Amino acid sequence: MRFPCFAEFGTDELYDMIPDETRETLDGSGITPTGGAEKISLYGILSYIGEQVVGNIGKPLRMFGTVTAVILLASLLSGFGNAAGNSMSGIFSLVSSASAAVIISLYLSDIIGTARTAFGAASDFMLSYIPIIAGVTAVGGHQASAALFSSVTLTAIQILARLTSAVIIPLTSCIIGITAAGSVNSDLNLDRLGEGLKKFVIWGLGLIMTLFLGILSIQSIITASADNAAMKTLKFAVSSAVPIVGGAVSEAISTVSGSIALLKTGIGGFGIAAGAVMLIPPVITALCYKFFLFAAGVVSDLFGCNETGRIIRSGENAMSVILAALSCFFLFITVSSAILLAFCKS
Repeated sequence: MRFPCFAEFGTDELYDMIPDETRETLDGSGITPTGGAEKISLYGILSYIGEQVVGNIGKPLRMFGTVTAVILLASLLSGFGNAAGNSMSGIFSLVSSASAAVIISLYLSDIIGTARTAFGAASDFMLSYIPIIAGVTAVGGHQASAALFSSVTLTAIQILARLTSAVIIPLTSCIIGITAAGSVNSDLNLDRLGEGLKKFVIWGLGLIMTLFLGILSIQSIITASADNAAMKTLKFAVSSAVPIVGGAVSEAISTVSGSIALLKTGIGGFGIAAGAVMLIPPVITALCYKFFLFAAGVVSDLFGCNETGRIIRSGENAMSVILAALSCFFLFITVSSAILLAFCKS
């Protein structure tokens, strides 16, 4: 339930910024910007993940069945090709690898589009969430911490959003194409280029996460201490300077500060829960694709379809990049919010 008095802090706008599907899931769990995140249990989380696995495993499983059929057919035709001559065997191998590339590209384009949508929704949500929770933190007497949190997190989200739209998504789409081109001529070793692109993106995202979260953590310790000292000084000054009712006024300040802290905790819990609901489904889907691509790669190796195996491994690399980007978004939302809530408790 949302109360009109909280609209001043922008919680209504925050609630409206999440996608309809996410809103329905949070409403079903009783989570709103004013509270409810404390009701989340380990059983509820595992149940939600299980539901997402069951709901998103269908397409990856169909992809595995289709690619496996191509591998088995290619292996069978390769046997006839060896009997007819090496040239026929090479043609069958080329056709099977090209077919696998088309199939994998068609299926993975779906999860890439889903991930792009999730990135956009999470970025838009964070651009509303960060100023609101920072504003509530500032009202509660932690102005320095609020300014630090707002500046660091907004900068990080903008960088991650630009990298995702301009670099990560296009690279993910290119990895399979590069490997497919390399399968035509195995001497080019273009599959190694796809592997290098995957490592570059993962290491780059890890470096960005470490840099921004490290800055946020270290400076939060300093700013939180300064804010707490300033609040204690204010309470002491009010208690000492105001005759008779100074103590009551000081207690009133503590009460208001505690109420704002509760509001901040509710908004922070809502932000973490909303980020999880937006990003966990594509993460689960990408994990399912990665698992079945790995299984298809095992089948390909068993039947000696090396060129097809390269295409499959390129699909695994693409899913690794998507998983790394989604995980960075989710971890940044969670850890940055947790840092703010931990260091600015009152």
